[in-house]
Amino acid sequence: MDRYEISKYIIDRLNYLDLDLLRAKFCNSGKINYLVIDNLLPNKLAEKLNDIFPDESELSHLKMIQQNKFVGVNFDKSQYLIEECLYAFQQDEVLRAVSMITNIEDIVGDPELYAGGISSMSKGCFLNPHIDNSHDRKLKKFRRLNLLYYVNNNWDPIKDGGELLLFPDGIKNKEVKITCNFNRLVIMRTDNRSLHAVRKIHSKDNRRKCISNYYFSEKSPLGKNYYHSTSFKGFKNEYLKSFILKLNGKIKTSTKYIIYKLFNKSISTNMHKEIE
Repeated sequence: MDRYEISKYIIDRLNYLDLDLLRAKFCNSGKINYLVIDNLLPNKLAEKLNDIFPDESELSHLKMIQQNKFVGVNFDKSQYLIEECLYAFQQDEVLRAVSMITNIEDIVGDPELYAGGISSMSKGCFLNPHIDNSHDRKLKKFRRLNLLYYVNNNWDPIKDGGELLLFPDGIKNKEVKITCNFNRLVIMRTDNRSLHAVRKIHSKDNRRKCISNYYFSEKSPLGKNYYHSTSFKGFKNEYLKSFILKLNGKIKTSTKYIIYKLFNKSISTNMHKEIE
């Protein structure tokens, strides 16, 4: 099994569900456009991905005030299927299908894995509300879509937590909750208003396992040029944390932009790593 075969499974599933119907669902889903597709891949394949998913000891631990999670982009030979699945989402046929669903004509993948890869979240892990980095590494393309594919089996959102939260009307108002169900793909729009988070994990014996891809385009989603770094906020009633994170976001955005303009160099991968 390789990325080309997996990409055919993805296309077959999207075609079975009807691309026009999926486009209608995505475009009419609210202020933060999103789409949930269940049973994306054959169950045996999804179960294999769950079984060989890297242990957290093999991943980088990002533990800060705004997040606690494990991420990675490198895989050993026994985990080759994870890598093949990751890159299956970047095949031309899949890009074209997602382009049709989302009405974004010029989307491209992220072969450098600037922001993509895998994430694992176990008990105590979380991701504070944030808007994603606006551009690719070279600040040439705008970030447009997050594709989040979950392979964790036997997940109970009531007991385990870990929902993807969308805040179309801000932190203080009701959020959209999307459970990280097994074999589920979430496609969501990302721009300077796509505020989202991951609820704290409560599970004692299960992990939230996500294979993530990000799509970019040369056209701005707002029809004008803009730039921002990944900007975090506190959850509702986390007032002091919100102030600290907001200040940090402004400093980081200004610093990265100045560095790029002065040296005309791509921004280091290590300066930006955030996988839902």
